[in-house]
Amino acid sequence: MTEEENDSTTLLTTQEIMDAISYVNEGGEEDDLARIVTYSKRMYFIAVNTHITSREISEQYEGFASFISMGDLEGLLRFIRTNMPLMELRTSDDPLLQGRTAIAFLASTCAQAARNGGLPVARCYAITQDYIKLANESVNEELVHYLMLPMMLELTKAVGTEALAYTHPLSHHAMTYVRSHLSEQLDGDSVAEACGVSRKTLCTRFKQETGETFASYVRRLRVERARRLLDTTDYDISQIAYQTGFSSQSHFQNVFKQIAGYTPREWRMREINEI
Repeated sequence: MTEEENDSTTLLTTQEIMDAISYVNEGGEEDDLARIVTYSKRMYFIAVNTHITSREISEQYEGFASFISMGDLEGLLRFIRTNMPLMELRTSDDPLLQGRTAIAFLASTCAQAARNGGLPVARCYAITQDYIKLANESVNEELVHYLMLPMMLELTKAVGTEALAYTHPLSHHAMTYVRSHLSEQLDGDSVAEACGVSRKTLCTRFKQETGETFASYVRRLRVERARRLLDTTDYDISQIAYQTGFSSQSHFQNVFKQIAGYTPREWRMREINEI
Protein backbone atom coordinates (compact mmCIF):
# COMPACT_ATOMS: atom_id res chain seq x y z
CA MET A 1 0.00 0.00 0.00
CA THR A 2 1.43 3.37 -0.99
CA GLU A 3 1.64 6.41 1.24
CA GLU A 4 -1.00 8.09 -0.92
CA GLU A 5 -3.36 5.15 -0.44
CA ASN A 6 -2.72 5.17 3.30
CA ASP A 7 -3.72 8.82 3.48
CA SER A 8 -6.97 8.25 1.62
CA THR A 9 -9.95 7.83 3.91
CA THR A 10 -12.68 7.47 1.30
CA LEU A 11 -13.38 3.92 0.21
CA LEU A 12 -16.99 4.33 -0.88
CA THR A 13 -18.07 5.54 -4.30
CA THR A 14 -21.14 7.74 -4.74
CA GLN A 15 -22.88 4.83 -6.43
CA GLU A 16 -22.17 2.52 -3.50
CA ILE A 17 -23.70 5.04 -1.11
CA MET A 18 -26.76 5.47 -3.33
CA ASP A 19 -27.15 1.70 -3.66
CA ALA A 20 -26.99 1.40 0.13
CA ILE A 21 -29.62 4.11 0.56
CA SER A 22 -31.85 2.40 -1.97
CA TYR A 23 -31.44 -0.96 -0.24
CA VAL A 24 -32.18 0.40 3.23
CA ASN A 25 -35.33 2.02 1.85
CA GLU A 26 -36.31 -1.21 0.07
CA GLY A 27 -35.83 0.22 -3.41
CA GLY A 28 -38.16 2.45 -5.39
CA GLU A 29 -38.27 4.54 -8.53
CA GLU A 30 -37.34 7.88 -6.98
CA ASP A 31 -34.44 9.86 -8.37
CA ASP A 32 -31.20 10.15 -6.41
CA LEU A 33 -32.09 13.39 -4.63
CA ALA A 34 -35.50 12.09 -3.58
CA ARG A 35 -33.91 8.92 -2.24
CA ILE A 36 -31.45 10.95 -0.18
CA VAL A 37 -34.28 12.97 1.37
CA THR A 38 -36.37 9.85 1.98
CA TYR A 39 -33.40 8.08 3.48
CA SER A 40 -32.36 10.95 5.72
CA LYS A 41 -35.88 11.21 7.13
CA ARG A 42 -36.13 7.49 7.82
CA MET A 43 -32.58 7.21 9.10
CA TYR A 44 -33.14 10.07 11.55
CA PHE A 45 -32.32 8.71 14.98
CA ILE A 46 -35.23 8.96 17.40
CA ALA A 47 -34.25 11.13 20.35
CA VAL A 48 -35.59 8.77 22.97
CA ASN A 49 -37.13 9.93 26.20
CA THR A 50 -40.20 7.72 26.64
CA HIS A 51 -40.86 4.07 25.85
CA ILE A 52 -37.47 3.00 24.46
CA THR A 53 -35.04 1.81 27.10
CA SER A 54 -31.30 2.40 27.15
CA ARG A 55 -30.84 -1.38 26.94
CA GLU A 56 -32.68 -1.46 23.61
CA ILE A 57 -30.49 1.33 22.29
CA SER A 58 -27.41 -0.51 23.52
CA GLU A 59 -28.52 -3.71 21.78
CA GLN A 60 -29.01 -1.87 18.50
CA TYR A 61 -25.55 -0.31 18.73
CA GLU A 62 -24.09 -3.73 19.59
CA GLY A 63 -25.67 -4.93 16.36
CA PHE A 64 -23.88 -2.23 14.36
CA ALA A 65 -20.63 -3.07 16.13
CA SER A 66 -20.80 -6.81 15.46
CA PHE A 67 -21.07 -6.30 11.69
CA ILE A 68 -18.42 -3.57 11.60
CA SER A 69 -15.91 -5.67 13.54
CA MET A 70 -16.37 -8.51 11.03
CA GLY A 71 -16.20 -6.26 7.97
CA ASP A 72 -19.65 -7.50 6.93
CA LEU A 73 -21.18 -4.80 4.68
CA GLU A 74 -24.15 -6.84 3.50
CA GLY A 75 -24.99 -7.93 7.04
CA LEU A 76 -24.81 -4.36 8.32
CA LEU A 77 -27.22 -3.13 5.65
CA ARG A 78 -29.67 -5.96 6.36
CA PHE A 79 -29.48 -5.20 10.07
CA ILE A 80 -30.17 -1.49 9.54
CA ARG A 81 -33.06 -2.15 7.19
CA THR A 82 -34.75 -4.51 9.64
CA ASN A 83 -34.07 -2.32 12.69
CA MET A 84 -35.49 1.01 11.51
CA PRO A 85 -35.90 3.52 12.98
CA LEU A 86 -32.55 3.89 14.68
CA MET A 87 -32.33 5.25 18.20
CA GLU A 88 -30.39 7.67 20.34
CA LEU A 89 -30.72 9.29 23.73
CA ARG A 90 -31.97 12.86 23.67
CA THR A 91 -29.25 15.40 24.34
CA SER A 92 -30.68 18.62 22.92
CA ASP A 93 -33.91 20.20 21.68
CA ASP A 94 -31.92 21.71 18.81
CA PRO A 95 -32.15 19.17 15.93
CA LEU A 96 -28.80 20.20 14.48
CA LEU A 97 -26.96 19.95 17.80
CA GLN A 98 -28.76 16.68 18.51
CA GLY A 99 -27.55 15.31 15.17
CA ARG A 100 -23.96 16.41 15.69
CA THR A 101 -23.86 14.83 19.13
CA ALA A 102 -25.43 11.65 17.77
CA ILE A 103 -22.88 11.18 15.01
CA ALA A 104 -20.02 11.83 17.44
CA PHE A 105 -21.36 9.19 19.83
CA LEU A 106 -21.99 6.73 17.01
CA ALA A 107 -18.48 7.38 15.69
CA SER A 108 -17.01 6.40 19.05
CA THR A 109 -18.98 3.15 19.15
CA CYS A 110 -18.21 2.24 15.55
CA ALA A 111 -14.52 3.15 15.79
CA GLN A 112 -14.14 0.79 18.76
CA ALA A 113 -15.80 -1.97 16.74
CA ALA A 114 -13.44 -1.34 13.82
CA ARG A 115 -10.45 -1.48 16.19
CA ASN A 116 -11.75 -4.81 17.47
CA GLY A 117 -11.82 -5.95 13.85
CA GLY A 118 -8.14 -5.16 13.45
CA LEU A 119 -8.21 -1.68 11.93
CA PRO A 120 -5.45 0.55 13.36
CA VAL A 121 -6.48 3.29 15.77
CA ALA A 122 -5.13 6.04 13.50
CA ARG A 123 -7.19 4.75 10.55
CA CYS A 124 -10.36 4.53 12.66
CA TYR A 125 -9.77 8.08 13.86
CA ALA A 126 -9.14 9.41 10.35
CA ILE A 127 -12.38 7.96 8.99
CA THR A 128 -14.63 9.01 11.86
CA GLN A 129 -13.13 12.50 12.11
CA ASP A 130 -13.89 13.12 8.44
CA TYR A 131 -17.59 12.52 9.08
CA ILE A 132 -17.67 14.42 12.37
CA LYS A 133 -16.02 17.37 10.60
CA LEU A 134 -18.63 17.27 7.83
CA ALA A 135 -21.42 17.15 10.44
CA ASN A 136 -20.00 20.06 12.42
CA GLU A 137 -19.65 22.16 9.28
CA SER A 138 -23.18 21.45 8.06
CA VAL A 139 -26.22 23.57 8.93
CA ASN A 140 -28.62 20.96 7.56
CA GLU A 141 -29.79 18.51 10.24
CA GLU A 142 -31.02 16.04 7.60
CA LEU A 143 -27.58 15.95 6.00
CA VAL A 144 -25.96 15.41 9.41
CA HIS A 145 -28.03 12.28 9.95
CA TYR A 146 -27.53 11.19 6.36
CA LEU A 147 -23.80 10.97 7.08
CA MET A 148 -24.31 8.17 9.62
CA LEU A 149 -24.81 5.35 7.12
CA PRO A 150 -21.75 6.17 4.96
CA MET A 151 -19.62 6.44 8.11
CA MET A 152 -20.66 2.98 9.28
CA LEU A 153 -20.18 1.53 5.79
CA GLU A 154 -16.78 3.19 5.44
CA LEU A 155 -15.51 1.64 8.67
CA THR A 156 -16.97 -1.76 7.80
CA LYS A 157 -15.39 -1.77 4.37
CA ALA A 158 -12.05 -0.65 5.82
CA VAL A 159 -12.08 -3.57 8.26
CA GLY A 160 -12.85 -5.98 5.45
CA THR A 161 -10.21 -4.64 3.07
CA GLU A 162 -7.43 -3.22 5.23
CA ALA A 163 -7.34 -4.92 8.62
CA LEU A 164 -5.55 -7.97 7.26
CA ALA A 165 -2.53 -5.84 6.40
CA TYR A 166 -2.14 -4.54 9.93
CA THR A 167 -2.75 -7.50 12.20
CA HIS A 168 -1.24 -10.88 12.82
CA PRO A 169 -1.56 -13.02 9.66
CA LEU A 170 -2.11 -16.34 11.45
CA SER A 171 -4.91 -15.09 13.68
CA HIS A 172 -6.60 -13.29 10.80
CA HIS A 173 -6.30 -16.36 8.61
CA ALA A 174 -8.00 -18.35 11.36
CA MET A 175 -10.70 -15.67 11.84
CA THR A 176 -11.41 -15.53 8.11
CA TYR A 177 -11.65 -19.30 7.90
CA VAL A 178 -14.01 -19.47 10.88
CA ARG A 179 -16.30 -16.76 9.45
CA SER A 180 -16.50 -18.63 6.14
CA HIS A 181 -17.19 -22.02 7.76
CA LEU A 182 -19.23 -21.03 10.81
CA SER A 183 -22.11 -23.37 9.97
CA GLU A 184 -19.75 -26.35 10.00
CA GLN A 185 -18.53 -28.41 12.97
CA LEU A 186 -15.33 -26.46 13.46
CA ASP A 187 -12.57 -27.64 15.78
CA GLY A 188 -9.04 -26.53 16.49
CA ASP A 189 -7.52 -29.32 14.39
CA SER A 190 -9.44 -28.50 11.19
CA VAL A 191 -8.77 -24.76 11.45
CA ALA A 192 -5.10 -25.34 12.29
CA GLU A 193 -4.77 -27.60 9.24
CA ALA A 194 -6.36 -24.91 7.05
CA CYS A 195 -3.85 -22.41 8.44
CA GLY A 196 -0.90 -24.76 7.95
CA VAL A 197 0.11 -24.99 11.61
CA SER A 198 -0.40 -27.35 14.52
CA ARG A 199 -3.37 -27.01 16.84
CA LYS A 200 -1.05 -26.04 19.72
CA THR A 201 0.57 -23.29 17.63
CA LEU A 202 -2.80 -21.95 16.52
CA CYS A 203 -4.26 -21.84 20.04
CA THR A 204 -1.12 -20.37 21.60
CA ARG A 205 -0.59 -17.69 18.95
CA PHE A 206 -4.29 -16.80 18.78
CA LYS A 207 -4.41 -16.17 22.52
CA GLN A 208 -1.19 -14.14 22.42
CA GLU A 209 -2.25 -12.05 19.44
CA THR A 210 -5.92 -11.40 20.25
CA GLY A 211 -6.16 -11.78 24.02
CA GLU A 212 -8.97 -14.31 23.53
CA THR A 213 -8.80 -18.08 23.34
CA PHE A 214 -9.58 -19.59 19.96
CA ALA A 215 -12.47 -21.62 21.40
CA SER A 216 -14.08 -18.58 23.03
CA TYR A 217 -13.74 -16.62 19.77
CA VAL A 218 -15.61 -19.33 17.86
CA ARG A 219 -18.35 -19.47 20.51
CA ARG A 220 -18.72 -15.69 20.56
CA LEU A 221 -18.94 -15.49 16.77
CA ARG A 222 -21.55 -18.24 16.66
CA VAL A 223 -23.67 -16.45 19.27
CA GLU A 224 -23.35 -13.10 17.45
CA ARG A 225 -24.62 -14.68 14.24
CA ALA A 226 -27.37 -16.50 16.12
CA ARG A 227 -28.52 -13.23 17.69
CA ARG A 228 -28.81 -11.65 14.26
CA LEU A 229 -30.79 -14.61 12.93
CA LEU A 230 -33.11 -14.46 15.93
CA ASP A 231 -33.64 -10.73 15.35
CA THR A 232 -34.04 -10.76 11.58
CA THR A 233 -35.56 -14.13 10.59
CA ASP A 234 -38.40 -16.44 11.54
CA TYR A 235 -36.16 -19.52 11.66
CA ASP A 236 -36.92 -21.83 14.55
CA ILE A 237 -34.34 -22.48 17.26
CA SER A 238 -33.17 -25.78 15.81
CA GLN A 239 -32.60 -24.21 12.37
CA ILE A 240 -30.52 -21.43 13.90
CA ALA A 241 -28.51 -23.92 15.96
CA TYR A 242 -27.75 -25.83 12.75
CA GLN A 243 -26.89 -22.72 10.72
CA THR A 244 -24.48 -21.46 13.37
CA GLY A 245 -22.64 -24.77 13.68
CA PHE A 246 -23.63 -25.93 17.16
CA SER A 247 -23.46 -29.67 17.73
CA SER A 248 -26.97 -29.80 19.22
CA GLN A 249 -29.87 -27.55 20.14
CA SER A 250 -29.18 -28.04 23.84
CA HIS A 251 -25.53 -27.05 23.38
CA PHE A 252 -26.66 -23.98 21.45
CA GLN A 253 -29.07 -22.98 24.21
CA ASN A 254 -26.47 -23.40 26.95
CA VAL A 255 -23.74 -21.43 25.16
CA PHE A 256 -26.15 -18.73 24.03
CA LYS A 257 -27.42 -18.14 27.56
CA GLN A 258 -23.89 -18.13 28.96
CA ILE A 259 -22.83 -15.37 26.56
CA ALA A 260 -26.04 -13.40 25.91
CA GLY A 261 -27.67 -13.80 29.32
CA TYR A 262 -30.87 -15.19 27.76
CA THR A 263 -31.91 -18.46 26.20
CA PRO A 264 -32.47 -18.12 22.43
CA ARG A 265 -36.23 -18.16 22.95
CA GLU A 266 -36.02 -15.55 25.69
CA TRP A 267 -33.86 -13.38 23.44
CA ARG A 268 -36.45 -13.47 20.66
CA MET A 269 -39.35 -12.87 23.06
CA ARG A 270 -37.69 -10.31 25.31
CA GLU A 271 -39.50 -7.27 23.88
CA ILE A 272 -42.89 -8.98 24.04
CA ASN A 273 -42.24 -10.08 27.63
CA GLU A 274 -41.57 -6.46 28.65
CA ILE A 275 -44.95 -5.22 27.43
